[in-house]
Amino acid sequence: MSSALAIIASPRNNGNSDVAAKIILDSAEADDKSIINLYDLKIQPCTACYTCLFKKGCILKDDVIWVLDKIDKTDKLILISNTYFMGINGIWKVFLDRMLLLNQYKNIKGTPSVLLSISGIKGWEGLTLSSLSVIAFTMDLNVKAQMDIIATLPGEIANSQKELENMGKALCSENFTNAKQEYGVCGFCGSNSFKIKNNKTVCAICGKPYEGGDPVIKANWSEHADWLRNKKEEFIKRKRELFEIYNKFNKIKYRIKPSKDKEQK
Repeated sequence: MSSALAIIASPRNNGNSDVAAKIILDSAEADDKSIINLYDLKIQPCTACYTCLFKKGCILKDDVIWVLDKIDKTDKLILISNTYFMGINGIWKVFLDRMLLLNQYKNIKGTPSVLLSISGIKGWEGLTLSSLSVIAFTMDLNVKAQMDIIATLPGEIANSQKELENMGKALCSENFTNAKQEYGVCGFCGSNSFKIKNNKTVCAICGKPYEGGDPVIKANWSEHADWLRNKKEEFIKRKRELFEIYNKFNKIKYRIKPSKDKEQK
C-alpha cells in the first residue's frame, strides 16, 4: 500500500494551503493520504545541544520526532508554505532548525516530493519557494515539481486546480516536471535562489554554478554528523581556552528584557 503525506503550516483551517494539499493528494497515486499542519503541533526551537548526534531521539519532548517518523515512512511528500513577509512563516523555520535529527533517519533520502509556494501578491513571492528548496535539499528529497501560485483570498487556490493536479501526477512520474516554472532553477538541488560569487552566478544553496559545474555542498548527513561529533571532541579538549574568551565577554552586560513592572501592566 502506497502513501502520500502533505506538510503545511497555516493558522487557518481549510485555507489555501489545506485546499492545495487535498487537490495534490487526490491527484497522486496513493492509498493512504494524510496532511500534517505544523500549527497543530508543539514544535520547540533547537537548543544546539548536539545530544541527537550521540543518542537516539531528542531531548526536547515535542512533536518533531513524530513528524520525522511520518516522513520516514511515506512514499511521496508534499511541502507547502504560504508567504509571510516574502518568505516562509516562522513555524517552518523552527522545524527546519531541528533537522540535525536527520542523521538518525535512513529512508527519507530520495523520497519523491513536490514544493508549493502560495503568495498573495504577484511579484512578492520572495524567498518562500527557495526556502522550501532548502528544506528539500536538507532532507535530500527527489523534487519532481515546484511552483509559486498566487492565491490571495480563501479558496482562490482552486483556480489553479489543473496545475495542482499536475503536481500530484508529477509525484508518480519518473521525470523531473517543473510545472509552470517561469525562471531558471539549479540543475542539482532545484533551488530558484542564486547569488553572485567572483562575478559568476551560483546557486545560493548548493553552490553549483548556474552555467555548469559541480555543487559545493551536498546533503550528506552521515558525514555532517561525523564532522560535528569531531567538533564536540575538539571543544572538550579546548574548553579551558574557549571559556577564557567566553568569560571575558560575559562580563559585558548589554542584554535587556522586559521588566516585571511592564509585564504586570
